Amino acid sequence: MAPGPGFRLAEVQILLAVVIALRLATRDWTLIAERPAALRDGLTVMSWYTGTPAPWALVAVQVVGLVCAVLVVAQRRPHLAFVGLWIAYTSLTALWGSSGKVMHNDVLTVLVGAVFLFASGPPRDGWSDLRVRYGWPPRAALAVLATAYVVSGAQKLVHSGPEWVFSDNMTWVLRLGLSANLSGGVTPVAQDAAHLVAEHGWLSASLAGGALLLELTAPLWLAVRRTRVLFVVSVALMHGSIWLFIGLDYSAWVLTAAAVAVPMSLAPDRALFRMPVSAVGAPRR
Repeated sequence: MAPGPGFRLAEVQILLAVVIALRLATRDWTLIAERPAALRDGLTVMSWYTGTPAPWALVAVQVVGLVCAVLVVAQRRPHLAFVGLWIAYTSLTALWGSSGKVMHNDVLTVLVGAVFLFASGPPRDGWSDLRVRYGWPPRAALAVLATAYVVSGAQKLVHSGPEWVFSDNMTWVLRLGLSANLSGGVTPVAQDAAHLVAEHGWLSASLAGGALLLELTAPLWLAVRRTRVLFVVSVALMHGSIWLFIGLDYSAWVLTAAAVAVPMSLAPDRALFRMPVSAVGAPRR
């Protein structure tokens, strides 16, 4: 709850808006309309809606979200615009994930973004101001980020225990990834490398152990300003290997981690972006 500069809150908010905008712009949300309503029975924040959304309605929500993202980046009514952006994004991702296998590709972005529903950013002439209201949201976003990763690691231990690392678990995960294209999935990019790792138990165990260790130690990485960028690099390597070996896209997790941890790795008096001309001046408390 210590005071923080207004520019840091604005930076994290802008970067999260860019991440959400990329997710909104790069998916064909009209595919939701092709799914029968009876198949959309997953428990989400959109479970109250039992109908089948029209394609035009899905596109309209997408466009509204993208317009809100532009307003956040331009810092025009950023708080209200971010609320609209988050609602559009969360609604579409909830509808998308309510049928078939439950995926959590977007859950980290949704959870971290929820912090900024309650955060009021600085005016354009107040980016250099130091206030508690500007200090807590970026730190809360770090806490949510750390919690998401440590819970992911803890759940592996709860359900599988040490066998998640030391059994042939990862070997079979890799082999299933190699055969994903047979069931209409995404073919891994590095199939030969995945096959090599799957055939050597110690490599599979090392991959699993490294991922688990990174997740469980996330709060430590993110608690220290100088190791936050290293955490981003590490999760990029972890999620990148998942994409290469298995074909699962967790790029939103990497981008969300970067959007929060990179600005928060800078010295408190150092801005990531150039402040508006009207914001330059002595900080106000």
